[in-house]
Amino acid sequence: MNLLLAIKVAPDLGMLAKSDWQPDERLQIDTRFARRLLSGYDESAAEMVLMLRDERELNLSVLTVADAMAEPALKQLMALEYQQAVRIEPPAEWDLRFNPATVAALIAAYQQHMGSQQVIVMGAQSLEGQNSQTPLLLAERLGWPCITGVCQLAAAEEVRALRVTRQTAYGQEVMTVMPPLVLVVGNSQQASALRVPTLKQKLAAGKRQVQRLSPTDLAITEQPASDVQLCGLSYVEHRRAGVVIEGDSVEQKVQRLCQDYLRERWTS
Repeated sequence: MNLLLAIKVAPDLGMLAKSDWQPDERLQIDTRFARRLLSGYDESAAEMVLMLRDERELNLSVLTVADAMAEPALKQLMALEYQQAVRIEPPAEWDLRFNPATVAALIAAYQQHMGSQQVIVMGAQSLEGQNSQTPLLLAERLGWPCITGVCQLAAAEEVRALRVTRQTAYGQEVMTVMPPLVLVVGNSQQASALRVPTLKQKLAAGKRQVQRLSPTDLAITEQPASDVQLCGLSYVEHRRAGVVIEGDSVEQKVQRLCQDYLRERWTS
């Protein structure tokens, strides 16, 4: 079975200070200094696929739509024995942060022109944009069934079939499905963290090449139309609720802390 893991490699926005949130004329934030990583959903999806590979033979590929800064993440997955890594690099003027339609169109074009995948696995949402729409739009373009909330994946007794467990508001559903299909991984206790490759695996992966494609290679000459337009960005400051205890000295502040805030807890 040929299985494709589609991931989003995004900058770690937690590394940005408040002063770094200065959008340019294209409403872009400079994140070139920030490390690139996967969302927790993508890591769960990657590990879930590896666990499935441990119990049945799979031909694994990984794909992302990103610039060259995403390649270390692809190399890590290649070290974990993903046989092929593909990076689709869109033109610099394409803004894909809040544009799941374009990402879905590029992945669908790869599957239709170059891929031979029976199953495509994706995380529920990425660190950037957090649209949660890309897998659904991809399944619609391919005409494939889409199963969301996947928390466990295993081989079924039937040939080529998969046993998929999904989390719903009413509990867990277990179903046996046949490819082709798109699987969307949500919160998973089975695959909560991605395994770490050994040094030997990393050295071997460093010699392998990532396949690089452009939209033109996939017969896409212009950016697909989107119904979302980014009009502005604003920094939202997250501060925990609290009380500042005023006082002229440390002793006075401690006394106020004891009398006004802690005495009630001690006596109750």
